[in-house]
Amino acid sequence: MQSDNRNWRRLGTLASVAGWFVVFYFYVLLRVRPELLYQQNPAVFLFDAHFFRSLVNPPGGLVEYASAFLSPLLALGWLGALVITSLAVLVCLATRQLMAAMGRTPGPVVSLVPSLLILMMLDRYHHPVRVCVGLCVVLGLAVGYVRLGRRHWAVRWTAFAAGSALAYWAAAGLYVVFALLAGIFEWRVGRHRWLGAVWVMAAAIVPVAASRWLWVLSLEDTYRGILLPTERYWLAVPSSALLSRAIRMALLLFFPVAALAATWRGRGADGPSDPPESQPSSQQGDAVAGAANGPRSWLRSAVPWAALIACGIAADVFFFDAPTHDSLAVASSAERQQWEDVLTCARRLPPSDAWNVFQVNRALYHRGELLERMFEYPQVADSVPALTLQFESLNDTAQRVPLECGDILFDLGRINESEHMAYEALEMLGERPGTLKRLVYLHVIKGEPDAARRFLAVLERSLLHRGWASECLRQLEADPTLAGVPEVASRRELMLKQDDTGKLDLETMLGQLLHRNPKNRMAFEYLTAYYLLTRQIDKVIANLHRFDDFGQTRLPRYCEEAILVYRNVAGPRAIALPVREIRPETERRSAEFVRAAARFQGDPNAAFAALHRDFGDTYFFFYVFGRSDARSGKTRPSR
Repeated sequence: MQSDNRNWRRLGTLASVAGWFVVFYFYVLLRVRPELLYQQNPAVFLFDAHFFRSLVNPPGGLVEYASAFLSPLLALGWLGALVITSLAVLVCLATRQLMAAMGRTPGPVVSLVPSLLILMMLDRYHHPVRVCVGLCVVLGLAVGYVRLGRRHWAVRWTAFAAGSALAYWAAAGLYVVFALLAGIFEWRVGRHRWLGAVWVMAAAIVPVAASRWLWVLSLEDTYRGILLPTERYWLAVPSSALLSRAIRMALLLFFPVAALAATWRGRGADGPSDPPESQPSSQQGDAVAGAANGPRSWLRSAVPWAALIACGIAADVFFFDAPTHDSLAVASSAERQQWEDVLTCARRLPPSDAWNVFQVNRALYHRGELLERMFEYPQVADSVPALTLQFESLNDTAQRVPLECGDILFDLGRINESEHMAYEALEMLGERPGTLKRLVYLHVIKGEPDAARRFLAVLERSLLHRGWASECLRQLEADPTLAGVPEVASRRELMLKQDDTGKLDLETMLGQLLHRNPKNRMAFEYLTAYYLLTRQIDKVIANLHRFDDFGQTRLPRYCEEAILVYRNVAGPRAIALPVREIRPETERRSAEFVRAAARFQGDPNAAFAALHRDFGDTYFFFYVFGRSDARSGKTRPSR
């Protein structure tokens, strides 16, 4: 009967732990979304000896290499969630083994605390792979050392020296965790206080000595793995570095704290307690039966689980970084050309963010809705970066947003400038797959197939992109111009022979593209959008004839509204307009807006609040107030 009770309790515990990690997996898959973590740093993993040597030589290189292999798997959603969940399982299993070897086997909930802290890291979009792999290494070495028990001091010295060398070479700064755990074991369990003190001091001495005498390392590289890594891509920088550091430190400090707790629970003040095996079997049976059948036994086991679940829910409520999640989702969807997802996620981001508005306008164009719906989203008058993310100069833009600006320049046909951005991104952010693929196409467009092959040779040795690279190489051998690839052929028809450099003038740049190819639809729609944003409606009207180049007889909504604005503003002095039919619906809304606005003469704030609900998505509203959203900043009255 007692044996059956024990078996049922074990099965219940096993089912609870399995259920926890099933929830953990689906939380990572559906809420965190591993592909967004990959979006932060989509480094290329290469299958070659040079890549291996470049990573494993410095301290932490072995963990870095294993992490570089696992990180690309995050791009595959379900597989990425499985990788993260498996690492969390290994860390929790090592925690349980360590605490059991230290003094007493912990309850299942205590062993799961590291997975909760990992979940908190994920909520802050703190990339988890490297720190989890490093913890698996140092905790495994610590378990091996602790299991030596009370063997001869020479054996323990040798084991600690070998473990220290391996732990620091493999995991760099995370070696500190190994040294602290070994010191706690010697101090609390082995009763060698002086030896424990030496091992604890080694946690500080070994990294400094190794960095000074074996490698020439900066402080950040010396303790790599403990310190928050420096990120080069702006979307990988934590929105709160202080909070991210606190969560990381809590995870790393948990293991020595748990080890101390295990030794205090498992050992008395003067020596080891009697193990359960030394007690009479009848006493053991009575104790088990009492524990299993006591009235409070269920409550005692349920409370820790309830606390763990409550902490998990609280972590999601208080720590989940929704703005970073949405920004990464916008960037990931734009890279995959999933434009509807871009618009969905962008609605949840601050409307004053030029990067966000830029992505919205780009998505609207690719959906064929830029001149029909752009003022349904937050727009601000005279905000040129909202269209192309170009700032005062090409160099300034290259330092701030090389990836995004390179994308829009490539779409427009500014090939030389897009190449400039791609090389800036390569230097600043490393070998991202999207950058390498873009450079392949850019060099093919410019008639430089040999340069394209160099980048294809890199991608052909990569983990995820070797199939694409092999197919592209095959096509390149058959046709060095890749005329059968629409993305290449279409840009070759649009590209300028020589791009301008230095200060960028968006109107001139787009005008040059239209002069080169009047059927460059993106250049035309972006030029029209630029005139609308800068409220130059005379130039909008002067370019209406260009719609004939695309066989479009009906004007887009905002062009119709711009014509009516011009008529209302210019009055009798209005110039003759091109013969274009304006829909009755547009005429009706124009008249309604004029009548409604007339009631608020001299009170722009009241007018904005009253008119926004019914007319906030119209160009009439934008022309008068200079913004289309109440959160976009101050009103900029029309001229």
